[in-house]
Amino acid sequence: MVNDQWYFSKDDFLCTPSVMEGMTVQQEQMDRTKGCLYLLAIASKLNFTRPQLAVATACTFFHRFFMRQSMQRFHVYDIAATSLFVATKVEECTRRIKDFVNVCAQKAQKNDRLQLTEDSKDFNKWKDTMLCNETILLQTLCFDIAIEHPQACLLDMEKELGLSQACTRRAWIFLYQSLGAPLCLLYKPKTIAAAALVLAWQFSENDQQAPPENWWEVIGVDPGQVYELAVEMLEFDEEHYPRKPSTPHHSSSFHQHSSSQHHQSSSSQSHHSSSQPQQHYQQQHH
Repeated sequence: MVNDQWYFSKDDFLCTPSVMEGMTVQQEQMDRTKGCLYLLAIASKLNFTRPQLAVATACTFFHRFFMRQSMQRFHVYDIAATSLFVATKVEECTRRIKDFVNVCAQKAQKNDRLQLTEDSKDFNKWKDTMLCNETILLQTLCFDIAIEHPQACLLDMEKELGLSQACTRRAWIFLYQSLGAPLCLLYKPKTIAAAALVLAWQFSENDQQAPPENWWEVIGVDPGQVYELAVEMLEFDEEHYPRKPSTPHHSSSFHQHSSSQHHQSSSSQSHHSSSQPQQHYQQQHH
């Protein structure tokens, strides 16, 4: 069970430590996304055996950290790297410190050919900063490193709703691409998983992927909250993973669809109460 200290309202983001020290809310969100994308780039290069869980854990650590510490004091790249470093220990997919430091430096300087020797000043600066921040990160998180992930909830839903693997993979991708948004601070894992599933159903090219009747009751979620979050996830996805000019954006049409679906689910719920990243998914799934 996740400690309620790690859930916040949207108003709480108006007075984070970074905002209180002069950053705008928009700039803080941009830097959150930047830090998570940096983290994902490092993880991709290091080729973890359990990449999805490692990056999801790391992003959760990262987002939680900046609810208690300021980006004016800690650079987002430093904390992103440290979050991933700690997450590899939690998820048991560690890498040699030499490899980890080199990839962090490569991605920070956008030079994949960069190689730091272990006796160089730059190598030791990266290493010492990360090890120092590891202690600060753990203290800031109150050593609360057990994370419940939407990915695990999604796999449970796959069984409960009889989802196809194609549908689950599509939802898995939406989860992966929304890691840069602090959803883990606003919504419970099951709600996030359900929102990704709604998007997977909506944008499936297979008619057999239609949602089962009263699916929200089967998995125990609030459909209104799920559809609201699905819109937010889609907007974030379209902002940070832009399509080609020939590919239409779907957020406006999904707004209308989600409103209609929410109305239908609410009506059905009322009637009932009165009468009673594909490869990453495959590695975790198997």
